[in-house]
Amino acid sequence: MTSSRTSRAAAFAATLAIASVTAFSSGSTAGATTPSPRADAKQSVVSADRKAADNALASVRSIFTRSADVQARSTLDAGGVEASMALRELARRADSLDEDDRATAVAYLGRPTDGKGDRIGGFVVKYDVPEATPVCNADLCVHYVTTTANAPSLTDTANAAGAPGANGIPDYVDTILRVMTSVHDTYLDAGYREPRGDGGLGGGTNLIDVYLAEIGTAGLYGYCTTDQPNPTSGPDFYDRWAHCVLDDDYTGFPNTPLENIEVTAAHEYFHATQYAYDAFEDSWFLEATATWAEDEVYDGVNDNVQYLRRSPLTAPFVPLDSFVGGGTYAGFHYGTWSFIRFLTEKYGTVQGSMPRLVLDMMKKVDGSLGAKDQYSWQAINSVLRAKKTTAARQFLDYSVANRRPRLTYDEGRAQKYPTGPLQASTKLSPKKRRASFAATPTDHLTSATYRITPRALVRKSTRLRLALDMTGTKTGSMAAVTVVPKKGKTKVTTIKLNKKGNATKAVRFSSRKVKYVEVTLANTSGKTSCFQTASSPYSCYGIPKFDNQKQRLSARVVN
Repeated sequence: MTSSRTSRAAAFAATLAIASVTAFSSGSTAGATTPSPRADAKQSVVSADRKAADNALASVRSIFTRSADVQARSTLDAGGVEASMALRELARRADSLDEDDRATAVAYLGRPTDGKGDRIGGFVVKYDVPEATPVCNADLCVHYVTTTANAPSLTDTANAAGAPGANGIPDYVDTILRVMTSVHDTYLDAGYREPRGDGGLGGGTNLIDVYLAEIGTAGLYGYCTTDQPNPTSGPDFYDRWAHCVLDDDYTGFPNTPLENIEVTAAHEYFHATQYAYDAFEDSWFLEATATWAEDEVYDGVNDNVQYLRRSPLTAPFVPLDSFVGGGTYAGFHYGTWSFIRFLTEKYGTVQGSMPRLVLDMMKKVDGSLGAKDQYSWQAINSVLRAKKTTAARQFLDYSVANRRPRLTYDEGRAQKYPTGPLQASTKLSPKKRRASFAATPTDHLTSATYRITPRALVRKSTRLRLALDMTGTKTGSMAAVTVVPKKGKTKVTTIKLNKKGNATKAVRFSSRKVKYVEVTLANTSGKTSCFQTASSPYSCYGIPKFDNQKQRLSARVVN
């Protein structure tokens, strides 16, 4: 799921508990240290900013006023707002709101146990009756009520292990605790840091708290988020504790209730895990890796395949690190899990039962005291450099692979991965031997693919000579040519550009042998001027350095 999955599109509403209107700024600074210049710049952007705070509150309002009656839960079309990320922003920025709005933020941001059934936008987010005694094990506690709309089924026919025999605890509660514990153990075995304890806020224990509530009426599956007060500085600024809220029945959603519990638990608990590294890491990266994780833990559910409909596979012209809240490509950031999958299929070293590559990335983005605290693309590049490659090169390979996803991904054929559009195509023949494509401006971390098909070019010696005129390689220009034969193996070749971004390349082009040729031009730059604006939809609140780069391609038939 996602940091909340709104109708499987945007995301679950996170209720970040806050004890009072002033709790956002009341965090202890004990043991505080002076941030580094880079950390200070980051903190200034993710902190006080009135306009950003107003926008975050507006986003949260739009989520909590949404109704399942007016949007289909099984589509990505409704909402257009990433709830957990919006609430993360609201929790971080609420100090900048005026008194009335801050009170509203406090009402939105609270655990289900905070308050007496407060109604916000018509949606009950808090228990309006005393909760039952939480059911706990050594790692987690599950909180629930036995009456009102927030109550799960109270049927009790099985024990904690799922075997026949009542144990005085509703079967649904047992299932939630069992699944969440399995996810918890899977991530620990894979080497991930355990989510931080909350110091006893969830009923006196320092365990991870999970709450059950009727959040499905807003099209929400679940969320894990933080209610840790905001320190003004120090080692606890970025790594935070977390608690989770899951739906109380999962009725009306696609898949079975158990499948929904499983992938929601895997996705959302990965967010709780991420928060122990850096709760304010780039939103696209947090969602990409969490959506990737749900399929790693529960491979048979394949719920994340739906996000490929709006992803780099189908929209290669949208920057990979975009966090798209609404419009035509709402939820695009969920579909970027495919890039993480592409990498972990190629570099598949396993720790526990999961590929280690993402763990290595999390260690690079770690914002806790003394850690690297790289932003997402930096971290990806650092990890890949240790593999003797680069993030830029892998983005080019990913762009090419996405032209044939059912052949290049392990589950591509079985799960019917979609193929995106060509930028343009043409046919060349004895009468039409040249083609020139209009200059295409490309933004960072995007690509454009052109197809050229031979017609009645029967000589075995026939070649297609390509001429590329791109921007300099320092701006991220890279290219590859794919020759798809009528019989035999497809051949992909990287085109070597000079420093100015120019190159020529000849490939075979006989219509007796070649079905078509595709040329992929990519802007692989992830270079960004970081921490420039709170409204940036890209990595590190930044402004990309090399957008709108012109790329030209021409071709001619030679014998």
